[in-house]
Amino acid sequence: MLAHRALGFKLAGFALAVAVVALINQQLGQHAEPVVETTHNETVVYRQPASRPTYVQAEVSDLMTDDEDEAVPYYPRSVQTIRFVNPNSKEANRAPASAGDSTRLASREAVEPQPMVRVHGFVAFPAKQEPDAAIPTVSPRKRDGGFMDEVDDYLWEVYQRLPVKKDSTGDFSWKDVAAAQRMAVGLQDYVIGGMDPHFREQLYHAGRAMDAAGVQWSMLSAFRDDYRQRLASGFKASIGNSLHGGSRRTGGYGHGRAIDITSADGNNAEVVWEWIDKHGGEYGLRRPMPGPDPAHIQQTADTHKIVFAQHNKRIKSASNNMRRRHAGGAKKIKLARAR
Repeated sequence: MLAHRALGFKLAGFALAVAVVALINQQLGQHAEPVVETTHNETVVYRQPASRPTYVQAEVSDLMTDDEDEAVPYYPRSVQTIRFVNPNSKEANRAPASAGDSTRLASREAVEPQPMVRVHGFVAFPAKQEPDAAIPTVSPRKRDGGFMDEVDDYLWEVYQRLPVKKDSTGDFSWKDVAAAQRMAVGLQDYVIGGMDPHFREQLYHAGRAMDAAGVQWSMLSAFRDDYRQRLASGFKASIGNSLHGGSRRTGGYGHGRAIDITSADGNNAEVVWEWIDKHGGEYGLRRPMPGPDPAHIQQTADTHKIVFAQHNKRIKSASNNMRRRHAGGAKKIKLARAR
Protein backbone atom coordinates (compact mmCIF):
# COMPACT_ATOMS: atom_id res chain seq x y z
CA MET A 1 0.00 0.00 0.00
CA LEU A 2 2.77 2.47 0.93
CA ALA A 3 4.64 1.57 -2.24
CA HIS A 4 1.55 2.36 -4.33
CA ARG A 5 1.09 5.71 -2.57
CA ALA A 6 4.75 6.65 -3.16
CA LEU A 7 4.41 5.77 -6.82
CA GLY A 8 1.25 7.88 -7.04
CA PHE A 9 2.99 10.91 -5.51
CA LYS A 10 5.88 10.57 -7.95
CA LEU A 11 3.52 10.34 -10.92
CA ALA A 12 1.62 13.40 -9.70
CA GLY A 13 4.90 15.29 -9.27
CA PHE A 14 5.97 14.35 -12.79
CA ALA A 15 2.63 15.50 -14.23
CA LEU A 16 2.94 18.81 -12.37
CA ALA A 17 6.46 19.33 -13.74
CA VAL A 18 5.25 18.63 -17.29
CA ALA A 19 2.40 21.14 -16.85
CA VAL A 20 4.81 23.82 -15.60
CA VAL A 21 7.11 23.30 -18.60
CA ALA A 22 4.16 23.49 -21.00
CA LEU A 23 2.93 26.70 -19.37
CA ILE A 24 6.39 28.28 -19.62
CA ASN A 25 6.75 27.32 -23.29
CA GLN A 26 3.34 28.80 -24.02
CA GLN A 27 4.33 32.08 -22.37
CA LEU A 28 7.68 32.21 -24.16
CA GLY A 29 5.96 31.70 -27.48
CA GLN A 30 3.96 34.85 -27.06
CA HIS A 31 4.96 38.04 -28.90
CA ALA A 32 7.79 39.78 -27.07
CA GLU A 33 7.16 43.26 -28.42
CA PRO A 34 6.47 45.92 -25.79
CA VAL A 35 2.88 46.91 -25.20
CA VAL A 36 2.22 50.60 -25.73
CA GLU A 37 -0.91 52.12 -24.30
CA THR A 38 -1.90 55.75 -24.65
CA THR A 39 -4.19 57.15 -22.01
CA HIS A 40 -5.01 60.78 -21.41
CA ASN A 41 -1.78 62.73 -21.57
CA GLU A 42 0.63 59.85 -20.85
CA THR A 43 2.06 56.98 -22.85
CA VAL A 44 2.73 53.82 -20.83
CA VAL A 45 5.23 51.32 -22.20
CA TYR A 46 5.49 47.79 -20.81
CA ARG A 47 8.60 45.93 -21.78
CA GLN A 48 10.29 42.72 -20.69
CA PRO A 49 14.05 43.00 -20.27
CA ALA A 50 16.16 40.03 -21.24
CA SER A 51 17.19 37.86 -18.31
CA ARG A 52 19.17 34.69 -17.80
CA PRO A 53 17.22 31.47 -17.13
CA THR A 54 17.20 29.70 -13.80
CA TYR A 55 16.77 25.99 -13.56
CA VAL A 56 14.22 23.75 -11.70
CA GLN A 57 14.97 20.13 -10.95
CA ALA A 58 12.29 17.70 -12.15
CA GLU A 59 12.42 14.35 -10.38
CA VAL A 60 11.29 11.45 -12.48
CA SER A 61 10.68 7.91 -11.23
CA ASP A 62 13.23 5.27 -12.12
CA LEU A 63 10.26 3.19 -13.20
CA MET A 64 9.37 5.74 -15.89
CA THR A 65 12.84 6.52 -17.36
CA ASP A 66 16.42 5.39 -17.16
CA ASP A 67 17.79 8.91 -17.81
CA GLU A 68 19.35 11.00 -15.09
CA ASP A 69 17.47 13.91 -13.59
CA GLU A 70 17.31 16.85 -16.04
CA ALA A 71 17.33 20.57 -15.27
CA VAL A 72 14.29 22.30 -16.77
CA PRO A 73 14.95 25.93 -17.77
CA TYR A 74 12.67 28.54 -16.28
CA TYR A 75 12.70 32.14 -17.53
CA PRO A 76 11.49 34.66 -14.95
CA ARG A 77 9.39 37.40 -16.50
CA SER A 78 9.76 40.90 -15.12
CA VAL A 79 7.75 43.80 -16.49
CA GLN A 80 9.11 47.34 -16.48
CA THR A 81 6.67 50.23 -16.75
CA ILE A 82 7.79 53.50 -18.34
CA ARG A 83 5.62 56.61 -18.53
CA PHE A 84 6.07 59.47 -20.97
CA VAL A 85 4.18 62.73 -21.16
CA ASN A 86 2.51 63.20 -24.54
CA PRO A 87 3.60 66.71 -25.58
CA ASN A 88 1.04 67.00 -28.37
CA SER A 89 -1.98 65.71 -26.46
CA LYS A 90 -4.95 67.99 -25.91
CA GLU A 91 -4.82 67.62 -22.15
CA ALA A 92 -1.12 68.45 -22.03
CA ASN A 93 -1.78 71.66 -23.93
CA ARG A 94 -5.04 72.61 -22.28
CA ALA A 95 -5.37 75.91 -20.46
CA PRO A 96 -4.29 75.62 -16.81
CA ALA A 97 -7.16 75.34 -14.35
CA SER A 98 -5.16 76.40 -11.32
CA ALA A 99 -1.87 77.88 -10.24
CA GLY A 100 -0.49 74.39 -9.67
CA ASP A 101 -1.43 73.32 -13.19
CA SER A 102 0.14 76.50 -14.54
CA THR A 103 3.41 75.69 -12.79
CA ARG A 104 3.41 72.13 -14.10
CA LEU A 105 2.70 73.24 -17.67
CA ALA A 106 5.42 75.89 -17.49
CA SER A 107 7.92 73.26 -16.40
CA ARG A 108 6.84 70.99 -19.27
CA GLU A 109 7.27 73.80 -21.78
CA ALA A 110 10.73 74.52 -20.42
CA VAL A 111 11.73 70.89 -20.95
CA GLU A 112 10.28 70.94 -24.49
CA PRO A 113 9.55 67.20 -24.80
CA GLN A 114 10.15 65.63 -28.19
CA PRO A 115 8.01 63.15 -30.11
CA MET A 116 8.84 59.55 -29.31
CA VAL A 117 10.28 57.13 -31.83
CA ARG A 118 10.35 53.33 -32.03
CA VAL A 119 13.84 51.80 -31.91
CA HIS A 120 14.30 48.01 -32.07
CA GLY A 121 10.99 47.25 -30.42
CA PHE A 122 11.30 49.95 -27.74
CA VAL A 123 9.58 53.32 -27.64
CA ALA A 124 11.68 56.20 -26.42
CA PHE A 125 12.79 59.74 -27.14
CA PRO A 126 15.10 60.17 -30.15
CA ALA A 127 18.80 60.63 -29.60
CA LYS A 128 19.86 64.18 -28.93
CA GLN A 129 20.92 65.86 -32.13
CA GLU A 130 24.09 67.80 -31.64
CA PRO A 131 23.97 71.14 -33.46
CA ASP A 132 26.36 71.55 -36.32
CA ALA A 133 29.57 73.27 -35.44
CA ALA A 134 29.24 76.97 -36.05
CA ILE A 135 30.77 77.84 -39.40
CA PRO A 136 32.83 80.96 -38.95
CA THR A 137 32.10 83.89 -41.18
CA VAL A 138 35.25 84.36 -43.18
CA SER A 139 36.00 87.62 -44.91
CA PRO A 140 38.20 87.65 -48.02
CA ARG A 141 41.84 88.28 -47.28
CA LYS A 142 42.96 91.87 -47.33
CA ARG A 143 44.58 92.87 -50.57
CA ASP A 144 48.03 94.33 -50.16
CA GLY A 145 48.19 95.83 -53.63
CA GLY A 146 51.00 93.44 -54.57
CA PHE A 147 51.69 92.13 -58.02
CA MET A 148 50.20 88.71 -57.18
CA ASP A 149 46.72 90.21 -56.83
CA GLU A 150 46.44 90.32 -60.62
CA VAL A 151 47.36 86.64 -60.85
CA ASP A 152 45.02 85.54 -58.07
CA ASP A 153 42.06 87.51 -59.42
CA TYR A 154 42.50 86.02 -62.88
CA LEU A 155 42.80 82.43 -61.62
CA TRP A 156 39.76 82.90 -59.37
CA GLU A 157 37.76 84.15 -62.36
CA VAL A 158 38.87 81.06 -64.29
CA TYR A 159 37.86 78.78 -61.41
CA GLN A 160 34.37 80.34 -61.40
CA ARG A 161 33.86 79.85 -65.14
CA LEU A 162 32.64 76.35 -64.28
CA PRO A 163 30.74 76.77 -60.99
CA VAL A 164 29.49 73.18 -60.89
CA LYS A 165 32.41 70.79 -60.47
CA LYS A 166 31.55 67.28 -61.60
CA ASP A 167 32.96 64.26 -63.37
CA SER A 168 32.03 60.61 -63.78
CA THR A 169 31.72 60.28 -59.97
CA GLY A 170 29.09 63.03 -59.77
CA ASP A 171 28.82 66.61 -58.50
CA PHE A 172 31.60 67.40 -56.02
CA SER A 173 31.29 71.21 -55.91
CA TRP A 174 30.61 71.01 -52.16
CA LYS A 175 34.00 69.47 -51.37
CA ASP A 176 36.10 72.61 -51.86
CA VAL A 177 33.53 74.61 -49.88
CA ALA A 178 33.61 72.13 -47.00
CA ALA A 179 37.41 72.09 -46.96
CA ALA A 180 37.61 75.91 -46.97
CA GLN A 181 35.12 76.15 -44.10
CA ARG A 182 37.06 73.56 -42.15
CA MET A 183 40.23 75.63 -42.57
CA ALA A 184 38.26 78.83 -41.77
CA VAL A 185 39.33 80.65 -44.95
CA GLY A 186 37.40 82.01 -47.90
CA LEU A 187 36.92 79.77 -50.92
CA GLN A 188 39.17 81.91 -53.13
CA ASP A 189 41.90 81.94 -50.50
CA TYR A 190 41.61 78.16 -50.22
CA VAL A 191 41.58 77.00 -53.85
CA ILE A 192 43.81 79.75 -55.30
CA GLY A 193 45.84 81.02 -52.34
CA GLY A 194 46.71 77.45 -51.36
CA MET A 195 48.79 77.01 -54.53
CA ASP A 196 52.49 77.77 -54.74
CA PRO A 197 53.13 81.35 -56.00
CA HIS A 198 55.44 80.12 -58.77
CA PHE A 199 52.82 77.63 -59.93
CA ARG A 200 50.17 80.36 -59.96
CA GLU A 201 52.50 82.48 -62.09
CA GLN A 202 52.81 79.64 -64.59
CA LEU A 203 49.06 79.08 -64.73
CA TYR A 204 48.46 82.79 -65.24
CA HIS A 205 50.67 83.01 -68.33
CA ALA A 206 49.52 79.69 -69.80
CA GLY A 207 45.90 80.65 -69.15
CA ARG A 208 46.25 84.02 -70.83
CA ALA A 209 47.75 82.28 -73.84
CA MET A 210 44.85 79.82 -73.96
CA ASP A 211 42.35 82.67 -73.78
CA ALA A 212 44.12 84.45 -76.62
CA ALA A 213 43.96 81.24 -78.69
CA GLY A 214 40.21 80.96 -78.08
CA VAL A 215 40.53 78.01 -75.69
CA GLN A 216 38.18 78.72 -72.79
CA TRP A 217 39.44 76.74 -69.83
CA SER A 218 38.54 76.27 -66.20
CA MET A 219 39.53 74.23 -63.15
CA LEU A 220 37.85 71.19 -61.68
CA SER A 221 40.10 71.25 -58.64
CA ALA A 222 43.00 73.42 -57.50
CA PHE A 223 44.61 73.32 -54.04
CA ARG A 224 43.64 70.32 -51.90
CA ASP A 225 44.80 69.73 -48.34
CA ASP A 226 44.80 66.29 -46.71
CA TYR A 227 41.16 66.63 -45.65
CA ARG A 228 40.09 67.58 -49.17
CA GLN A 229 42.18 64.76 -50.62
CA ARG A 230 40.32 62.33 -48.36
CA LEU A 231 37.05 63.53 -49.95
CA ALA A 232 38.37 63.08 -53.49
CA SER A 233 37.11 60.12 -55.53
CA GLY A 234 38.46 58.09 -58.40
CA PHE A 235 42.11 57.85 -59.37
CA LYS A 236 44.08 59.84 -56.79
CA ALA A 237 47.22 59.98 -54.69
CA SER A 238 47.18 58.78 -51.11
CA ILE A 239 46.29 61.25 -48.37
CA GLY A 240 49.26 63.50 -47.63
CA ASN A 241 51.01 62.51 -50.85
CA SER A 242 49.08 64.65 -53.31
CA LEU A 243 50.89 67.23 -55.42
CA HIS A 244 47.74 69.34 -55.10
CA GLY A 245 48.90 70.23 -51.59
CA GLY A 246 49.54 67.09 -49.58
CA SER A 247 51.26 67.70 -46.25
CA ARG A 248 54.04 65.17 -46.90
CA ARG A 249 54.46 65.80 -50.61
CA THR A 250 54.46 69.59 -50.76
CA GLY A 251 54.18 70.94 -47.24
CA GLY A 252 50.48 71.77 -47.34
CA TYR A 253 48.77 75.14 -47.74
CA GLY A 254 50.59 77.61 -49.98
CA HIS A 255 52.57 74.87 -51.74
CA GLY A 256 50.10 73.14 -54.08
CA ARG A 257 51.66 72.45 -57.47
CA ALA A 258 48.93 70.68 -59.44
CA ILE A 259 45.39 71.30 -60.66
CA ASP A 260 42.72 69.38 -62.55
CA ILE A 261 41.89 71.28 -65.71
CA THR A 262 38.88 71.22 -68.04
CA SER A 263 36.92 73.42 -70.43
CA ALA A 264 34.74 76.28 -69.28
CA ASP A 265 31.59 74.55 -70.56
CA GLY A 266 32.62 71.17 -69.19
CA ASN A 267 32.06 69.49 -72.57
CA ASN A 268 35.26 70.07 -74.53
CA ALA A 269 37.99 69.18 -72.07
CA GLU A 270 39.97 67.37 -74.79
CA VAL A 271 40.62 70.71 -76.52
CA VAL A 272 42.18 72.11 -73.33
CA TRP A 273 44.23 68.97 -72.73
CA GLU A 274 45.54 68.98 -76.31
CA TRP A 275 46.63 72.61 -75.92
CA ILE A 276 48.56 71.72 -72.76
CA ASP A 277 50.21 68.77 -74.51
CA LYS A 278 51.31 71.03 -77.36
CA HIS A 279 52.23 74.27 -75.56
CA GLY A 280 52.43 73.46 -71.86
CA GLY A 281 56.20 72.89 -71.94
CA GLU A 282 56.73 76.56 -72.79
CA TYR A 283 55.20 77.45 -69.42
CA GLY A 284 56.70 74.62 -67.37
CA LEU A 285 53.48 72.57 -67.33
CA ARG A 286 52.70 69.00 -68.35
CA ARG A 287 50.10 66.23 -68.18
CA PRO A 288 51.91 63.26 -66.66
CA MET A 289 48.96 60.80 -66.66
CA PRO A 290 46.89 61.33 -69.83
CA GLY A 291 45.40 57.85 -69.49
CA PRO A 292 44.24 57.34 -65.89
CA ASP A 293 44.00 61.04 -64.93
CA PRO A 294 43.83 63.20 -68.09
CA ALA A 295 42.72 66.39 -66.30
CA HIS A 296 45.76 66.48 -63.99
CA ILE A 297 48.51 69.01 -64.86
CA GLN A 298 51.57 69.90 -62.81
CA GLN A 299 54.95 71.60 -62.96
CA THR A 300 57.79 70.16 -64.98
CA ALA A 301 60.99 69.19 -63.20
CA ASP A 302 62.89 72.49 -63.60
CA THR A 303 60.76 75.63 -63.75
CA HIS A 304 62.90 78.25 -62.00
CA LYS A 305 64.16 79.93 -65.17
CA ILE A 306 60.73 79.87 -66.78
CA VAL A 307 59.00 81.32 -63.72
CA PHE A 308 61.66 83.97 -63.25
CA ALA A 309 61.31 85.12 -66.88
CA GLN A 310 57.49 85.09 -66.69
CA HIS A 311 57.44 87.04 -63.45
CA ASN A 312 59.82 89.71 -64.71
CA LYS A 313 57.87 90.04 -67.94
CA ARG A 314 54.59 90.52 -66.08
CA ILE A 315 56.07 92.99 -63.59
CA LYS A 316 57.66 94.99 -66.39
CA SER A 317 54.39 95.08 -68.30
CA ALA A 318 52.48 96.14 -65.17
CA SER A 319 55.02 98.89 -64.46
CA ASN A 320 54.78 100.22 -68.02
CA ASN A 321 50.99 100.26 -67.81
CA MET A 322 51.18 102.14 -64.52
CA ARG A 323 53.53 104.71 -66.00
CA ARG A 324 51.24 105.20 -68.97
CA ARG A 325 48.25 105.71 -66.69
CA HIS A 326 50.16 108.24 -64.60
CA ALA A 327 51.40 110.03 -67.72
CA GLY A 328 47.91 110.16 -69.16
CA GLY A 329 46.56 111.53 -65.88
CA ALA A 330 49.26 114.22 -65.71
CA LYS A 331 48.56 115.26 -69.31
CA LYS A 332 44.85 115.64 -68.55
CA ILE A 333 45.68 117.81 -65.54
CA LYS A 334 47.89 120.09 -67.65
CA LEU A 335 45.17 120.45 -70.30
CA ALA A 336 42.62 121.28 -67.60
CA ARG A 337 44.91 123.95 -66.08
CA ALA A 338 45.60 125.46 -69.53
CA ARG A 339 41.91 125.95 -70.08
